[in-house]
Amino acid sequence: MTAHVPTTPDEPAVPDGAPAQASPPATPETPVSPQPSSTRAAHARVSVAITPRSLWFAAGVVLVLLVLVLLVTHALGALALIFIAVILGEAIRPIVARLQTYHIPGPIAVLLIFLAVFVVLGAFFWLLLNPLVQQLGTLSDQFPHYVTDFQKKLTALEQFVGANPSLSDAVKQASSQLASLAQQAVPLLVSVPITVLTGVFGLVLSTVIVITMTLFWLGTSARLKPFVVGLFPPVKRELVSDVIAKLSKSLGGWVRGTLIQMLVIGTLTGLGLFILDVPYALLLGIVAGIIEIIPFLGPWISGSIAVIVALITVDPLKALEVVALFLVIQTIEGNVVQPLVMSRAVHLDPFLVIVAVLIGGELLGVIGVILAVPVAAVLQILAIEVVAPAIRLASGQDTDTSVPATVHATDRTVDHLADHVTDQATLDPSTAHPTGAAT
Repeated sequence: MTAHVPTTPDEPAVPDGAPAQASPPATPETPVSPQPSSTRAAHARVSVAITPRSLWFAAGVVLVLLVLVLLVTHALGALALIFIAVILGEAIRPIVARLQTYHIPGPIAVLLIFLAVFVVLGAFFWLLLNPLVQQLGTLSDQFPHYVTDFQKKLTALEQFVGANPSLSDAVKQASSQLASLAQQAVPLLVSVPITVLTGVFGLVLSTVIVITMTLFWLGTSARLKPFVVGLFPPVKRELVSDVIAKLSKSLGGWVRGTLIQMLVIGTLTGLGLFILDVPYALLLGIVAGIIEIIPFLGPWISGSIAVIVALITVDPLKALEVVALFLVIQTIEGNVVQPLVMSRAVHLDPFLVIVAVLIGGELLGVIGVILAVPVAAVLQILAIEVVAPAIRLASGQDTDTSVPATVHATDRTVDHLADHVTDQATLDPSTAHPTGAAT
């Protein structure tokens, strides 16, 4: 007979022959319910540590914002030229890449593209120069006659509606305003060639600056992109590269789509007015194509000009025909040209476009109106891809939607099985790992 060996340090040894003491019954432990998350959050303490590094970072952010404000308020013209160069660079980047596959250096490819553009534009204006100058001269000479004839029509209309005093007053007011407009328009038409010649030097200088900056942008951006992406943590680098690619695609697509849209609308307008036998069809078609660069508002402006010209030079019936023509052109643009050309590059709400155009026109005039859409497109991409995720992350609403739901379900199943195995090992010690066996 051997003595009972205690299994724990607190258990006393029992000699041979002595009855074994019965162990007291185990009292079940009362499970402690975990505190609700709301209670834990209520007791949580929020501490904000202000370190010298955070102070320097905040000062740097404020300094950068001040520099941006100064640039925007005092160098809008220079910033507009830089932005135009960036837009043109992103527009011709695919063409430059294609030419580089034929072992043509990047700078030479850029110069070849601009040379081809200038040749095409020069040939276009050379073919249209004589009829365009003739139509401009005829319009300048005949404009006073058109105004006088229109005033006669208004006088006849006034006599027709003379029985109604309110209509008569409205016709008189329109007649006086038209006469004042004619007196202001004639000197403007005469001064158009002088104004064009005066602005040629500035236009040529700005063109040379834009071409030079476009050339340097295409050469610099290839090295600048890896540097900018490398500034971010490895987890965010793919997102930054994707945002830069979207910005490039949006800007380049806007330029190419706008040029195609201007060409299509200008051609349709000129041909339609020529078929309707409206005077100055070529001039009105060119005007419609140029004003098409103003989104949403451009077609209304060019259509109004064409209707007024048809009303003054021909008759009200011809003006109605022009209205019908522009309705057809707008239908083609909205259902064919816009979806095929612009919708793939720039997705902007019409209200945002009009707001951007108004703000751009207030800041930079015509240049601001032209650059309003690409600026709005850039801001929209940054807001969707950068600002909105940052706000969701800061507010604790960010969820990782990139992981499928099945993966999360599998993880929960694995955790449940692991907990079950642990519980079984606790209930049946013989199945546990023999790490605490007595030697």
